[in-house]
Amino acid sequence: MDRRCPGFLPFLAIVALAVLSGCAGSSTTNSEPGSVQNVTLTPPGTTSLEFGKTLNYNATARNSAGAIVFTPIHFIASCPEPNNCGTVTIANNGQACAGTWDSLSSPNRCSPGVAGIANITAEAEGVSSTQATLYVHAHIENVEVTPVGTIQCLKPPCTCFSQGTTWDYQATAFGANHVDITNSVGPINWSTSNGLVAAIHSLKELPNNQIQVTAGFPGITQLFASATGTTSAPLNYTTCLVKSIMLQVQGGSENSTSLTAGGTKTLIATAMDTLDVAITKLPLTWSTSNPEIATVSSSGVVTARQNAGAADISASCTPPACNIGVLPGLPLYSTGGTLQNGQTAFGSIVANVTQAKPPTATVWVATTDCADNFNCTSVMFPVTTATNPVGTPVGVFFTPNSMMFTPAGGRVYLGSDKGLMFADVGGSSVTVSTVSQATTPCNVAVCGKVLAISADSNRVVVSDTTTIPNQVYIFDAAHPAIPPVDLLIDGATAAAFSPDQMKLFIVIATGRLYAYSTVDALRLVPTPAAPTDLAFAADGSFAYVAGVPLNAASGLATCNLQSVGQPVALASNPLRIVPLPAIREDHIFPNTPAERSIITQQLIALEPPVIQSLTAQFSRNVIADPQQSTCNPPFFETNAPYEGFKAGPSFNLGQGDFTPLYMQVTGDGTEVIIVAKNIPAVLLFNINSGTTTAIPLANNADPLAASATQDGTQVFVSSCDGNPTNPNTCGSVHIVDTQLAGDIQQAVYTNVLTNDNMCNNLPIKTCLPDLLAVRPQ
Repeated sequence: MDRRCPGFLPFLAIVALAVLSGCAGSSTTNSEPGSVQNVTLTPPGTTSLEFGKTLNYNATARNSAGAIVFTPIHFIASCPEPNNCGTVTIANNGQACAGTWDSLSSPNRCSPGVAGIANITAEAEGVSSTQATLYVHAHIENVEVTPVGTIQCLKPPCTCFSQGTTWDYQATAFGANHVDITNSVGPINWSTSNGLVAAIHSLKELPNNQIQVTAGFPGITQLFASATGTTSAPLNYTTCLVKSIMLQVQGGSENSTSLTAGGTKTLIATAMDTLDVAITKLPLTWSTSNPEIATVSSSGVVTARQNAGAADISASCTPPACNIGVLPGLPLYSTGGTLQNGQTAFGSIVANVTQAKPPTATVWVATTDCADNFNCTSVMFPVTTATNPVGTPVGVFFTPNSMMFTPAGGRVYLGSDKGLMFADVGGSSVTVSTVSQATTPCNVAVCGKVLAISADSNRVVVSDTTTIPNQVYIFDAAHPAIPPVDLLIDGATAAAFSPDQMKLFIVIATGRLYAYSTVDALRLVPTPAAPTDLAFAADGSFAYVAGVPLNAASGLATCNLQSVGQPVALASNPLRIVPLPAIREDHIFPNTPAERSIITQQLIALEPPVIQSLTAQFSRNVIADPQQSTCNPPFFETNAPYEGFKAGPSFNLGQGDFTPLYMQVTGDGTEVIIVAKNIPAVLLFNINSGTTTAIPLANNADPLAASATQDGTQVFVSSCDGNPTNPNTCGSVHIVDTQLAGDIQQAVYTNVLTNDNMCNNLPIKTCLPDLLAVRPQ
């Protein structure tokens, strides 16, 4: 027994191979050249061990050059506290026993000893390692985590902490019969389920079993404490959730701002938590209703694109980055109101973009006519107003069935039955690539039609209706090596992302609607009729759903997928529903607890042969209860003088019943562009006057497909002009200038084996341009 430290009575220390005089302390060195200069002990630091348990210590001796010195190493256990010595025995091989070994040379059984602390040191040639600490204790039955003292806050009961608030927590370890053995188990290991919500700090001035927690991003997390393999039950910890987000234009006082093409404006967001404390650090998600008119950065900087028009800019606290850990996901959308300084703030800011001159647009053209014909190859090519309007053709791997540009405009995606293709069109040389080198299986190749692309241009939604069972894939261009999301959804026909991109609504042919979320599980939303179209409200808090119920439109809350208000009856079943930009925002009951903002948004429903106007006036209450962890869905305001969700007048377009090929509301919300089958014209419906103008197509052309610029100044219509039996006279793309009200140019391609043919090796049939997509600028 080693009694080199005073008061070392219950402590039994066995030193392998040699016994040294003196008490073990910090590391020592050797001045002799070529000898051991340092000794490293593992595990270092502080560890804990239950009675009768064992722990392996290892040590390495090195010389001044860092090379290992093979020399006997001795392990020493000593007592750091005379009145708190734990029984530790170390065998010759460095295996420590929390008690007494039955044999030092061949240890087999470790008999429990006395609780306390031991210092462990390794020594070679008179050089000692830095000492480690070993706590010896009884078995821990459970660990409990509790706050230190009584928590105080602005709005009792104190169920959450405002951002930046600190509070201390302690862990208590209990042995048999609920005896407190905390002092013998050593330091406690602390963790959280999400360190962004709560940050843990070990402070020197706190006891070993206590930590300080600082509230971080809004959300819910759990605190855990563990010692020697025993973990506490989780203690819920909440950084106060977001109650409201209010927006202002920097230097402005209204809910709109004007920008010239390419210009920028900065928006300011004021966020309050449920205790009415300002949140200074918040991972806001900024959204735009039309990223082809104006984009918005993560810091609230709005940038105008090259097309004139308007876009509604809003902000939200979007899971999983904000209101973390709340299930189901709890998004919180910006709302108007009065700030603490008395200024008025808004839920959405309208960015009005003007341009000195409409830019020259480019449309990309492709065909579906190759189908599955053997050896038939497709091409796509650009068309621009110029002396030679048809650009250089680009070969396409598979016959495309759909074509869609990303909102950023740098990439076009082409869907096909054999896999998803894309082309980056920003450079001088354009080539088509596939997202996967494989063509099978389809969930790898991403087969199907492109339905939607997220506002950030990263996620592409593809509907596969050939694989059994049908599927929907979500390809993430930001992480192309990760397999796409694979959803078993039958017959998807349309899809739309919410502006904050948290949720994706998917319409299927059999008359149902699915909601996919980055946070929540896939959900089927029952509908009384088959949805025909959907679009999101200005702030993204709910979606307008056309055809639900039949001959009507309704609202669906983004947060909880519940119906919003009562459906509005229409003249007939709508095929399309499109919100107009440039919303109006009013405030009622200002500076009172009932204060809220009313957003008025106009919509257009296409119900051939008519167009019908609608008005939606909606609002949302902010979260009022600090303990609330469910969303506040919007509702249609019906207090005087507001009218809620209602149908306005309908206007007959004067063309009889028709099948629309293309419909778009111009960026400024003043006109609707319609191209339909068997109508040799581009129809322009003036929303303000309710009148329709028809711009005839040259050669009495029968439209096949169409696409237009966001500002509506140029419309591209493909057709089969002339004699359909003569490939040299059939194909063309009409360039319609709506400002000049004329079909100003026809880009003709010959459909034979020349530079501007649509496909190769299909001599018995003319390939027609039935896929068009204007590149956003």
